[in-house]
Amino acid sequence: MAFMFHRMVVAGVGLIGGSLALSARQHGLAREIIGCGRSQENLRWAQSRGIIDRYFSIPDEIPGGVDLLILGTPVQATVSLAASFLPGLEQGCLISDVGSVKARIVRDMEKLLPHGIAFVGGHPIAGGEQWGVQAAVADLFAGHRCILTPTRKTDGDALEKMGCFWRKVGARVEIMDPQLHDRILGVVSHLPHVLVYALVNTLSRTKIDSVDLKAYCGGGFKDFTRIASSRPEIWRDICLVNRRAIGRSLHDYIKRLERLRRLIRDEKGELLEREFALANEARRQIP
Repeated sequence: MAFMFHRMVVAGVGLIGGSLALSARQHGLAREIIGCGRSQENLRWAQSRGIIDRYFSIPDEIPGGVDLLILGTPVQATVSLAASFLPGLEQGCLISDVGSVKARIVRDMEKLLPHGIAFVGGHPIAGGEQWGVQAAVADLFAGHRCILTPTRKTDGDALEKMGCFWRKVGARVEIMDPQLHDRILGVVSHLPHVLVYALVNTLSRTKIDSVDLKAYCGGGFKDFTRIASSRPEIWRDICLVNRRAIGRSLHDYIKRLERLRRLIRDEKGELLEREFALANEARRQIP
């Protein structure tokens, strides 16, 4: 069997990293898949389930011959982790990531890496509120978009290879400017997470006599706030690294909330219904 990669290292064997390892194994994309992370218990579990072949915990222990390094850590740690691996990497190694923020990571990685070690920024639009390697599945990326974010400095062969890799695990590959990626995701993904965290905290801190409001939450509230179960440290980092785009989105959202508040306060039923109808129609247009 011809493998795309001889030795693949996944740094951060969680939902995304673990699923990518499983999918790469299922599709015969790497001869050997090695995990790296802080929790040996997590890594042992992944090895026992055949998600990875072996593992190490300290960047200095990275084996020789690694030709694909996937960085699956919270986005604030991506570049520093890459730097810690760098002394053990060989010419020809391809590095990519799976982070939800791209512009700063791409810029800093291009400054960090020497000639002969390529970086291709990547973001698979897949996953959910569950996290950890126990939730990993081989078909997580099938039919989902994976955005690659090259610049003029990106090696063309490396970009083509990563595109091929993601297509082989079932993803629909799209090429996008890193800054455009962050502006789009700031609206469609990052803003909703911030809003839901705020809504759930508002519920938990609101006191109405001695009633536990959580006991009265119906299916609509649970569906709407499902993403509040996402891993807090991941979203902490996303908010800090993409703070400008999220800040702009929050500014626009707050303006619209204030408008709704005024319409409700002033009993402007017709205008209020018009706002709801516009939202209803926009929602119908979402694929």
